[in-house]
Amino acid sequence: MSDTIDDADLISLDEERSLNKDAIDLSSDDAISSNSSTDIDSSEPSKNVDKILEEVPSYYKAKVESYHTWEIEDITQLVGDEKVFGPKFKVGDDFVFNPLITTGRRDNYLTFSVYLAGAPVDSKVSASGDWHCCAQFALDIWNPDDPSENKRNSTHFRYNPRVGDWGFINLLDGRLRLDSELINHKRLNITSYVRIIDDFTGVLWHDFIDYDSKKSTGYVGINNQGATCYLNSLLQSYYFTKKFRKKVYQIPTQDEIKFNLDSFREYLEQPKSVSLALQRIFYNLQTSDKPIDTMELTDSFGWTSADAFTQHDVQEMNRILMDKLESRMKHTDIEGCLNDIFVGKMKSFIRCVNVDYESSRTEDFWDIQLNVKGLKNIKQSFENYIEMELLDGENKYDAAGYGLQAAQKGVVFENFPPVLHLQLKRFEYNFEYDQLMKVNDRYEFFNSIDLKPYMDKNAEHYNEDWEYELHCVLVHQGDVSMGHYYAMIKPNEEDKWFRFDDDKVWRVTPDEVFEGSFGADEDPDTLKGMTRDEQQDFQLRRHTSAYMLVYIRKSKVAEILSEVEHKDIPEHIPKQIKYEREQLAKIEKEQEEMHLYANFKVFYHKAFTKYQGFDLGPDDEDQQNYCEDLYDEESYPLSFRLLKTDSFSKVFDTVIAKLNLTVDPKFLRFWINFRRKNYALRPGKSIYFNYNDAVSQRVTIESIIEDYQIPKNSHHNSGLEESVHISLYLEDASVDLGFVSNSIYDMKKNGKLSSKEFNENITENYEKMSQMALQHYNPKLELTSENEYEIIDDNSEHLEHEHDQENCSKYLIFLKFFDLPKQKIYGLCHVMAKMDKPVQSLTPFINNIMNFPMNTQLEYYEELGSDQIVHIQSGSTFYKSELDNGDIICFTKASWGDIKSEAEYLTVPDMYSYLANRVHFKVSSLQKVDEDEEDYIVHRSEENKEVEHASKSFEMWFSTALGYKAFAKKIGERLELDPEYLRLFIVGRPNQTFPLKSTTPLKRLLARIPKSQTLDICYEVLSVTLSDFEHMILCTVFWVGQGICREQKHEFFLPKFSTVIDLIDRLQSKVHFKPEEEDSLVVWTMDRKHRLKSICESDMKIEESPEFIVGYYPTYREVLRTKPKNIKLIPGFQFFGQIQNSHSLPFIFDLVQGEKLEDTKVRIHKLLGISEKEFENVRIAVTDLNAVDYMDSSERDSVELFKLAENTPFHLAIEHPDRNLRRASAYEPSLYIKG
Repeated sequence: MSDTIDDADLISLDEERSLNKDAIDLSSDDAISSNSSTDIDSSEPSKNVDKILEEVPSYYKAKVESYHTWEIEDITQLVGDEKVFGPKFKVGDDFVFNPLITTGRRDNYLTFSVYLAGAPVDSKVSASGDWHCCAQFALDIWNPDDPSENKRNSTHFRYNPRVGDWGFINLLDGRLRLDSELINHKRLNITSYVRIIDDFTGVLWHDFIDYDSKKSTGYVGINNQGATCYLNSLLQSYYFTKKFRKKVYQIPTQDEIKFNLDSFREYLEQPKSVSLALQRIFYNLQTSDKPIDTMELTDSFGWTSADAFTQHDVQEMNRILMDKLESRMKHTDIEGCLNDIFVGKMKSFIRCVNVDYESSRTEDFWDIQLNVKGLKNIKQSFENYIEMELLDGENKYDAAGYGLQAAQKGVVFENFPPVLHLQLKRFEYNFEYDQLMKVNDRYEFFNSIDLKPYMDKNAEHYNEDWEYELHCVLVHQGDVSMGHYYAMIKPNEEDKWFRFDDDKVWRVTPDEVFEGSFGADEDPDTLKGMTRDEQQDFQLRRHTSAYMLVYIRKSKVAEILSEVEHKDIPEHIPKQIKYEREQLAKIEKEQEEMHLYANFKVFYHKAFTKYQGFDLGPDDEDQQNYCEDLYDEESYPLSFRLLKTDSFSKVFDTVIAKLNLTVDPKFLRFWINFRRKNYALRPGKSIYFNYNDAVSQRVTIESIIEDYQIPKNSHHNSGLEESVHISLYLEDASVDLGFVSNSIYDMKKNGKLSSKEFNENITENYEKMSQMALQHYNPKLELTSENEYEIIDDNSEHLEHEHDQENCSKYLIFLKFFDLPKQKIYGLCHVMAKMDKPVQSLTPFINNIMNFPMNTQLEYYEELGSDQIVHIQSGSTFYKSELDNGDIICFTKASWGDIKSEAEYLTVPDMYSYLANRVHFKVSSLQKVDEDEEDYIVHRSEENKEVEHASKSFEMWFSTALGYKAFAKKIGERLELDPEYLRLFIVGRPNQTFPLKSTTPLKRLLARIPKSQTLDICYEVLSVTLSDFEHMILCTVFWVGQGICREQKHEFFLPKFSTVIDLIDRLQSKVHFKPEEEDSLVVWTMDRKHRLKSICESDMKIEESPEFIVGYYPTYREVLRTKPKNIKLIPGFQFFGQIQNSHSLPFIFDLVQGEKLEDTKVRIHKLLGISEKEFENVRIAVTDLNAVDYMDSSERDSVELFKLAENTPFHLAIEHPDRNLRRASAYEPSLYIKG
């Protein structure tokens, strides 16, 4: 080995750091720590190692320590050299280090940056690129004549093949006085202190660049789809619950995936159940070398990509996933096995104190939710969970046979499952801030815990060992609105922990598992004494905390974590994965070689005649109009690929072979299709040489691409070279209209042909005619209208075709026929047309081959694009009609006689409009009827056979251009029902229904629905016409019979002329109050500020207000009738914080003369209908809507509100948070997995 480490082994960071002087901050505790202790003698380095170097990280050990001093006679002599290396010294047997200096001169001062380079001793190890060295080091620059004059710094670094040196920028800075004195002394020593750490985790100070989880740990991670880190952590936890993995493998899924499909794409598009998707994820985690994806699983949930970017509740996700697996296990050998792994039992009881009576109920549990707030550790949480509540005083328990009794209420565990999931309630609703907040307080959990103290001593298995061992910690890092999830798991019985953080996996220390996941208590005084970096570290630690713990019963650890063997894996899973990996590898290879090939799509005559739609054939690039189900299999263009270096004659050979063509190849010619501005794909230029021409033999496909400027598809993101797709049309002169029609006419004239030889199938007839014509006559390829006929061959020779300018004005025009009786438009043929001829000149040719009377009048339309159909004026020439190569003309009879009245689409534009605006619908009966509509829905019953007959589903295509009435009429015809009584709904995701109105503009609403999508439509049968139903008013009624804060919301439709009496009659069917109570009901309305608007009279029209509040208040009703002097009704409302922040429902309250506030509060409590505990947090106030006077002080209990109201009118105000917000937090989006 050379005396110094080779420059090639080092990456000097000086240049990079000089651009950003803060790259290493000398005050940063994270990167560099300054050591200025006065008890260090630089001349005695043997005594300084432990004093100068940082502490060894927790759970790590030092492998070897050493030091070395580089003596420099004149440091100023080093100025100018880019790098100056000091002597090499070994630290242990495996690594060699040496200091290096880079210098700088700025203005009148010098700077010296000092680094320490490190590399393996063994050059073979160094060359392998697979090594690292974790080292703590310090560099001490000192004056040998006065060791007290020194400058030093310490840090740590992970030396690796990418970065072989690390250190300090401007360790000596001539601008600083002490540094300047050292520089001016010239003779200096640099002592390097090095301690190599035993990196047993393999990731100490790792930057995770080029990190290979499988190689380092034997495990792989899971890619994050956007916000699925919570799902990834949960899946890893389940994967390492190996008994569960074995049970999942046993779910029968072998019949879900078929192999005998036409394409690999169809194979991949097969839907997978949640069970199969989970089996495949487990197998991939077991066998893959790279991070795996969860797209199949989330697809099986019915999620879209948007769902993958939404954080969901992990507990809800856990529960729904288990429900799906359980349902799939029913009626199999493993039914109920999940209960054996995850389900325990707890008993809820109420036990009387003074009599021998207990009421109890035993329930299953899948997980336990433990409180965290205000508790120190998991043991306190369990104690809190089973803490008993004493029911006494007014809250006594009504024991059957014993009357009201003091009792203890609580829960106790009867047994715990082998695998115990503990949900730590890190997210709680904060009433003070009126929002969900994360509890970041320090909360400890343990590696093992004995759960026997929390069990019922009378439980059957109480005397067994109930000690549990920690297996997995699921961690949340962040806050409510944003954050990240990861898992730390001990995969087997060996005491090794690993962090599973999305796509990466690495080993961690116990300190990271426990201390790193406890969170932290916030102490302002402690924070004040921290540096900026220490505060950042503290905040990260505080916001990093466990939210779910997985414990395994110690006596069951070996069983739960026993290895999954090959025999445990169902055979079909490896078979599927192997097949897919082979196919994907093949596709990847094809993509890598894509730039070598040209991909061809060739449209041809026979496919054109089988096609019904726009352009020449199915176009899978047209995402709006393409739908595989719409097209005949024979209508698709021919697809293949050839090397770009192949001669173009190979295109002829390939097409002839694949289509099994018998026509002489000299009658064939290729046209290049181009995408027009309106996205129509049409032939634009002919490739002007024929089969076996010398040109076609010499010209390559590559030269065609260049000469015709065919665009290439670039793959910028993949790094692959460009590929090219060539779309062609194969012109066959033997099927040209002019050739076929003239030949048939001549054969008829000469008696060689009879019209009786043909049937009613026009396309079959034309095919037969062209073959007969070819037997007796020779077609020819007409010269086209193009002016450019130059092709450059491989030898760069220009080959020019001579042609007759007079006859070159022919254009390739395609003909389609609208068959009104059959309601179809299909391709017929092409024609080479001269531009100076009228379009009507085609009529005799068409009549001849269509077997129409020769005097039949035809109408012509140009198909410009989807939904762009233009009528061609009679007598107009091809030129004046602006027709060009590749244009399509659709013709039909000018008159169809009586047949026309029976058809749905009468004209060519009508039929094209259908093709452009058709949507595929699946129509079915609405299963769920909303409460607000149920009185107007005709329900199915034995007596109502008509509706029973209508409760069926079907599919249909329909043109949205026809509008809602035609749509309802079409559905009504299929159901044999009057469409006026049908109400239709569009079904959205997830199974949400949106009603359609009779005025709904269907075309505009569904304009972006692609043809490939099936839109679900539900219907219900009304007892009134839809028009009448739509003129009803939706009434929102809040029934407050149980208390103002315990309202029941009801919505129903009423005719707009209805009154409050009608509203009460409808409400009676919802809340079932007694008829005699109706006179004691009080109805009032509220304004937009949630305050009382008016008390309603019985004859008030409901259209005057959208919302009503109704309650049973006989006292209020009597006061309204009699208006006594000793009772006064006042308005009241609820608010939180400020008086302007009113919420929920306003109310009416009666003030009684002579009643003290202390008694009034009792009645207010009853009016609100909330619990004693909730009422303790309520504040009572009176207000003129400007100032607020709180009345909740005990000193004011003697106040009479009646007297106060006589002097100054006021509102009664109740301050407390809005409970409606807590019912559905904005931070808890709903989660679903499709059924």
